[in-house]
Amino acid sequence: MRGIFPLAGHACPNTGPFQTKSLNIWVAGLLLQTLLMPTTALAQSPHEVTELWTGGIYASTYRAGLCFSANGAVRGVVRLRQKNGQVDVYHIHGAVRGRKIEASHSSGHTFKGELLGADKVEGTITLKNGLRIDLEGERRADVPLDMEDCAPPDED
Repeated sequence: MRGIFPLAGHACPNTGPFQTKSLNIWVAGLLLQTLLMPTTALAQSPHEVTELWTGGIYASTYRAGLCFSANGAVRGVVRLRQKNGQVDVYHIHGAVRGRKIEASHSSGHTFKGELLGADKVEGTITLKNGLRIDLEGERRADVPLDMEDCAPPDED
């Protein structure tokens, strides 16, 4: 019978020093990963990493709070402030795979983009009527967000 903690691609036997050593390595790795995780992410949720995206679209500005889970799920809130001060709010859900991200709003609007480095994002919003809007934005990691819905903080 074999154990459940693999070491270097091999299953460990249920008894003996090999399993104990493997378990110790696994626990040490988990502890190291936890210690290296940003403090703000730990304080908010041990399962999600947060980001704040900011930028402009035509005469409007946006602030998007995004929460990324370890399985690639993305959720967040986009606040689009128009020139007249009116703020439209969009709750979005999607997925990230590698550097590619896709998200949508219940109205049918979608976003497809790419994470460029640690501080930039670019992509295209496609409105439900088919209109496409290209955008670029800045990314800031580990920003405290409302963990209920990942809403971004008020403007600085």
